[in-house]
Amino acid sequence: MGSSELKRYLDLKRRVEQAQQKADKAEGALEQVMEQLEEKFDCTTLKEAKRKLVLLEKQKQKAETEFDEEMDRIEGKWDDELT
Repeated sequence: MGSSELKRYLDLKRRVEQAQQKADKAEGALEQVMEQLEEKFDCTTLKEAKRKLVLLEKQKQKAETEFDEEMDRIEGKWDDELT
């Protein structure tokens, strides 16, 4: 093996090792996120988490609508007394 081939081999080896380190880091981060999803939201898959997110967004929207309607009712009832 000539010196240029050795350089190419060592460079390729270094790049492969760096890619493996990045992959390991990403895998660890994914494991952490999945653990948090399970602990905080009782979800074991991303699909389950997405479904729960949609449900929570609908509940939030409903609560905001009910709040706005109740505020309108209160303001209408007490408008004269408040001004």
